[in-house]
Amino acid sequence: MRIGINGRFLVAKRTGVQRAAYNMLTTLVKLDRSNEYFIFTGRGQLGRPEWNYDNVHVIASDLREGESIRNHFWEQLTLPRLARKHHIDVLHSPANIAPLFYSGDSVVHIHDLCFVVNPQWYSFSFRTLYNLIIPRLARKATKVITNSNNSKNDLLHYFKLSADRVSLVYWAVDDTFSPRKNSAPPLSETPLLQDPSAAESFILYVGSLEPRKNIGTLIEAYELFRQENPDLKTKLVLIGGESPLFAEVRLRIKKYRDDVIFKGFVDDLLLSAFYRDALVVVYPSLYEGFGLPPLEAMASGTPVITTMTSSLPEVVGGAAILVNPLDIKELASAINRVCRDKSLREDMRAKGIEQVKKFNWARVARNTLAVYYEVFLGRRKSIGGNSHLPFDKWRELVKLEVQESQRVQLSSQSVEYQ
Repeated sequence: MRIGINGRFLVAKRTGVQRAAYNMLTTLVKLDRSNEYFIFTGRGQLGRPEWNYDNVHVIASDLREGESIRNHFWEQLTLPRLARKHHIDVLHSPANIAPLFYSGDSVVHIHDLCFVVNPQWYSFSFRTLYNLIIPRLARKATKVITNSNNSKNDLLHYFKLSADRVSLVYWAVDDTFSPRKNSAPPLSETPLLQDPSAAESFILYVGSLEPRKNIGTLIEAYELFRQENPDLKTKLVLIGGESPLFAEVRLRIKKYRDDVIFKGFVDDLLLSAFYRDALVVVYPSLYEGFGLPPLEAMASGTPVITTMTSSLPEVVGGAAILVNPLDIKELASAINRVCRDKSLREDMRAKGIEQVKKFNWARVARNTLAVYYEVFLGRRKSIGGNSHLPFDKWRELVKLEVQESQRVQLSSQSVEYQ
């Protein structure tokens, strides 16, 4: 197969969707030596080591970080022409948006339908654009991939897609995030926080500052927790930024203003240090297509409190404390339990590390490649052929997944607690 990748996401800011798409693609090209990959992206990807394989070709264009309008026109007009020029068999767009007028076989990742389910959380321009484009992309694509049963059910319900056109492929977690002590320097030795004592005891939130993340409830719950526990000086650290795409977020901090620390965006190495050194990660989101931060936190050996909504129970299983996202007292009580009870934290840590083992990028790559084969072989249905992945190819992909999973596990064990 000649597989085309819509690499616009590679020139975008590396948030959850972009990080997940990057991990999927790097694992895919590392494991699959049988197919040709054509990555259509910006010139900055030329010569990068992760694409240095004989069967991987970077097709560079004048894409630029931060120029969303320019890059959007490239995606809609230039990308289809490039895909036809390079005789692509399957074109995959892994970050929600794809070219509307591409006539070849295509796969599009749609991560969630939050803009449909809760449009009030988004700016008028954003939700109008997405409601115009995403339903058409979903109906036009040969296959849609999504990353949770919750999102799959939303696609079937709101867009009336048939179940056989939507494939579920769970995301996984970057192995940057682990409890090993040499993955990043301790925060106490790094000038990251306004007050160094925050490195000793802090509650952590990671994610964008947008309405669906429910940050206001978290801050109120934190203030209640501090009021009821005057002997604890635990701080609250928020990592992430506010996006102009979303409706305005108003955060009103009444008390303990000096103990609520906004860090903005940090790179992955510093993020892994925050995860690892936090007392607990609280993720009070109202809606998620997958919810990567709780998984990253558990991979880092840190307890997680999150909500019983959307896809989050799928992701965390029985390893996290689930709360009603609108109940401030319940959230404050959960924070109190985890901060006070060391044995509970150790139990949650062990369960979290086991839960994370269910999600790995080799499995993501294998399941994504299986979707490519279904699309590619589907052409034969009209002449009596089979559109499903041959068993020998599936067995080969499973073998590759097992080998890669073992490699990551051995690598992690070799450096843990050095």
